Amino acid sequence: MAFKSAFFVIALAALVPFLYESYIRLSTILNNAPGKLTHFNHLKSEIKFEDSVRSCEDALLIESKGLAILSCDPGRESYNTVMGIFLPGPVPSANIFAYDYTDASAPDSKSLKRFEILGYEPGADFHTLGIAFDEATSTLFVANHRKDGPAVEMFTLDLAAFTAKHFRTIRHPLLHGPNSIALMNSRELLITNDHYFLTEEYPTLALLETYLGLPLGTVVHVDISALLADPTGEVKATVVAHVPFANGIKFLNESTIAVASTTKLAVYFYDFKQAEAASVPTLSYKSLVRIPYFIDNVQVSQDGALYVAGHPHPPSLNKYAANRHKCNSPDLASADAAVQEECKTSEAFSWVSKWTEEKGLEHLYVGADYPSSCTAAFDSKRKVGVVVGLYAKGLMVWR
Repeated sequence: MAFKSAFFVIALAALVPFLYESYIRLSTILNNAPGKLTHFNHLKSEIKFEDSVRSCEDALLIESKGLAILSCDPGRESYNTVMGIFLPGPVPSANIFAYDYTDASAPDSKSLKRFEILGYEPGADFHTLGIAFDEATSTLFVANHRKDGPAVEMFTLDLAAFTAKHFRTIRHPLLHGPNSIALMNSRELLITNDHYFLTEEYPTLALLETYLGLPLGTVVHVDISALLADPTGEVKATVVAHVPFANGIKFLNESTIAVASTTKLAVYFYDFKQAEAASVPTLSYKSLVRIPYFIDNVQVSQDGALYVAGHPHPPSLNKYAANRHKCNSPDLASADAAVQEECKTSEAFSWVSKWTEEKGLEHLYVGADYPSSCTAAFDSKRKVGVVVGLYAKGLMVWR
């Protein structure tokens, strides 16, 4: 009898945290439902380039140049490996853009440039997620969910001619679902895999992994030293952390890594310890900050503030994502009335916040005027910020 009682207590103790986390996720979805969500905008913002770019997953700022680099994939409307959208037919490839935000009065035709991609594998598709930039070598790293297998692509950017010359593809079995990238240096990276079970291969298990908040996402240390020396060189990779739905990742400072956990509704902070010779760095859990929505990406400004963007109500986002291929179709005007009404009324909400150790979490924007926010970045010297949306047209700029 005592054994059974002890077993029950142990089982209950193990179950309570799981039930609590499930309650947090469910209550957040209910509290952020359309009609309940309080909208506000504390940013002096405008939406730019609605006719030029859409469905941008990530944005980073090259503050020395006053440039925002954007990874944008209109093909996400019919091919989204994370959300499980796999529609038949041709899928357009992604583009990389640069937005010069130094002059607010500059015409759009001058301030937005699309990079010409050179040397990329002929016939290979290109579907961008997270990006990172090494300014010392002018190298852009791009997570790419291409149909022949996920990879991280490397491009040399010419920021005067706006060309992106492809020169390496990073592949490794541990990079089975690369999402976001943080650079340690020009040859070592930390890359998140958002899931263990990929939606295309295991749709039911991927759904369970997402909504049960299972800690199967990973942070992987990747060493490309040999690959840089020789295109056939070995890529070394090691898992250094497990995180539920590991999404955005950035260095908060030299000794702290911030990792967004979408289904934990939190940003994890890890103590980062540089590797000894012939070893890998260690990430030791330090703390977390709860966020009242499902986080996507994180960025860190030069003044040390962490900018967070994400999705308040995943059911609305899922519905919005599922109809984008119809709503952005050139044939929408001739579509039946039900489709047109659906496209007029469907919404995907955004939430953008800022976190500092001194002031904690400050909320900057909640609304649907600019939908499906996934990344916010801020130039703390010029006082300019940008927000991109997973299924949004254009980008939101605040000054």
